[in-house]
Amino acid sequence: MGASSFECDLSLQLLYAGFYRVGTWWNYDNVISPFSRLYLITKGSGAVYIHNKKYELHPNQLFLIPKFVAHRYECDDFMEHYYICFFDKRREETGCRERLELNLQLPSKPIDYVLMERFMELNPHKSLPATDPRKYDNKRNIHFVNMEKNRLDYPRHIESNGILLQLFSRFITSVRVPSPGVNYPYEKFDVVMNYIHNNLNVHISVADLAELMYVTPDHFSRLFKKIQGVNPCEYIQLKRVEKAQTLMLTSQMTIKEIASSVGLPNLSQFSRLFSKHTNHAPREYRAMQFKELVNK
Repeated sequence: MGASSFECDLSLQLLYAGFYRVGTWWNYDNVISPFSRLYLITKGSGAVYIHNKKYELHPNQLFLIPKFVAHRYECDDFMEHYYICFFDKRREETGCRERLELNLQLPSKPIDYVLMERFMELNPHKSLPATDPRKYDNKRNIHFVNMEKNRLDYPRHIESNGILLQLFSRFITSVRVPSPGVNYPYEKFDVVMNYIHNNLNVHISVADLAELMYVTPDHFSRLFKKIQGVNPCEYIQLKRVEKAQTLMLTSQMTIKEIASSVGLPNLSQFSRLFSKHTNHAPREYRAMQFKELVNK
């Protein structure tokens, strides 16, 4: 495999983080999340079932539940653990088409506790809004939570992202893995999501996305809304606005250039969509953000 196969920009975006003690009520079945979960077990024990395989969770273990993987929780007594829920995406470059192969369970190291504790210090008040995944996993507002402006100052933001990347990197074993099998159709969503994130500059049709999963557009739309909480078109709109927000803060591009780069060359249409999701016109939003940075 050539070096170009590894030219991928992996981006991890924090959603929730905290420390929690679960009990015998931690028994939820058929959980399918649009984000990944990373655990560091500190006390007690529990179990997670993935693909009919039981993973027993014990102290001094790291465990990863990948996005779009149906799973089940089990706890006979109690279990204390740190958790980080995060979105991830890869920007494809030449030859970067492989899925990441992940080792879901591994022993923790002393440094993992240090990293996790520091991560919690950097990200207070990010705990889950509920204990039942069905109350927050597949809801429309999960994407608005993700779009909220990160209030960390830039150095702390870099440190936080670096820690999360370090922890996540522990689970990566290879970049060569077969495509998901027919028995696990939800995992094909990874292909769909990468396609969306890497093609926001062009028109994306539901039919094209459905073809990636080898299902009909109607069936695809139902599956997509079940997992993501919004229909495909609305999700694509959200991602276009999110990318536009980033470009406004990190580039010297004009509003017109930004609109074109997120697949909305019609400036009026772009402004309406941006205002709908941020409650501010594009120029107003950019001015507000720069003023906030200057006043820090």
